[in-house]
Amino acid sequence: MKNPFEKMPTVLTADELIDKAFRRAEKAASAFTPKGGPRAKARQREELRVRTVSNVVRDNLRKLLDRTPGVSELPAFYRELVDTLVDRDQFHRSLARVNWAIKTIRNLEQRYVEKIRYERDPNEIARLRRSFYGRVADILRDTADDLEYLNRARNVLKDLPVVDLELPTVVIAGHPNVGKSTLLRALTNAKPEVASYPFTTKGINVGQFEEHYLKYQVIDTPGLLDRPLSERNEVERQAILALKHLGRVIVYIFDPSEYCGYPVEEQMHLFEEIYSEFGEFPFIVVLNKVDIADEEKIKTVEAFVRSKGLEPLRISALNGEGLDELKERVIELVKPMVEEQTRRIMEKELRKYREEFEL
Repeated sequence: MKNPFEKMPTVLTADELIDKAFRRAEKAASAFTPKGGPRAKARQREELRVRTVSNVVRDNLRKLLDRTPGVSELPAFYRELVDTLVDRDQFHRSLARVNWAIKTIRNLEQRYVEKIRYERDPNEIARLRRSFYGRVADILRDTADDLEYLNRARNVLKDLPVVDLELPTVVIAGHPNVGKSTLLRALTNAKPEVASYPFTTKGINVGQFEEHYLKYQVIDTPGLLDRPLSERNEVERQAILALKHLGRVIVYIFDPSEYCGYPVEEQMHLFEEIYSEFGEFPFIVVLNKVDIADEEKIKTVEAFVRSKGLEPLRISALNGEGLDELKERVIELVKPMVEEQTRRIMEKELRKYREEFEL
C-alpha cells in the first residue's frame, strides 16, 4: 500500500496562482490569431483570456481536490494519524472552500463570456475582461488562508509511514539501544526501510519476512515506544493510539546487560507503561544480549516478566541465538488472526459472488 496522500500536489499560494493564470492568459492571447474586424477580434482575444484564466485556476484547484483522499474513507490507522497531525475540521473546511472557489469562478467565466460576446464597444470588452480578472483575484485571495493551510497539511501528510495494512504486523518496543533495529534486521533478513515522520524523533523502521507462504510485517518505532508516557507529547501519544489499529503482536525487548544505558529497573518501569497501554495485545517478551549479560540481571528480569503471567525468551539478536524460537512464537500468535481474516474475506467475496449471480 502507498501513502494515501502521496499524490496530493503542492498547493500554490493565492498570489502564485493568480500570477500563473494571468501569465498563461497573456501568452495564449499573444499566440492567438483572431479573425474578422476589430470588434470581433477584441471579443475573441478577451474571451480567450477569460477562459484561460478560469481553466488554469480551476484545473489547479481541481487537481488538489481530486488527489486528496477523503479522510473518512481512509483505513482507521491513517484516519488516526491524520487526526493527530492536522485539524480534520479545518482540513475539510479548506477543501470545501476550494470547491466553492472552483464553482464560483466557473459561473463567473460563463457570465463574463456571455457579456463579452454581446458587447459592441472594444473598450468595454477590455473592461469586462479586467473586471473578471479582479473578481477571480478577489476569490483566490479570499481562500488564501485555506490554500496555505492545505499546503502545510500536505507537507506533513505526504510523510505518513508507508505500511502494508493487509499484513499481520508485529510492533517492537523497548528502550533505545536495547537492540530493536538489530532484531528487526535479523527477523526480516533485509535492510529495513527507514523514514522520518512528523510524530517520531528518529523515524519508523519497517521490514517483512515470509514463512509458510504467509508474509509478516515488523515495525520498530523509535521515539514512540521507548520512553515513559510522561515524556511524550500529545502528537506522540496519538500516534501510539494509531499503532493500535496496525499491530497484532508486541515484541518487547529488555537488555539485561544494561549496555543500552538504562538499568533494568528503569526498563521494567517502561514495560509496565507499555503493557498497560497495549494490554489487549499478545506480548512476547525477549531478553536480548544474554550472551554478554550478567546471569543475576537476567534472572531478575525473568522473574519480573513471569510475575505478569508471561514467559520470557532469551535471545541474542546479534549472533542469532533464540531467533528461530522467537519467529515460531510470533507465527503461533499471529497465524490464527491471519487465517480468521482470510476466512472473513473469502466469505465476503463468496456472498458478493452469490448476490451477483443470484445463486
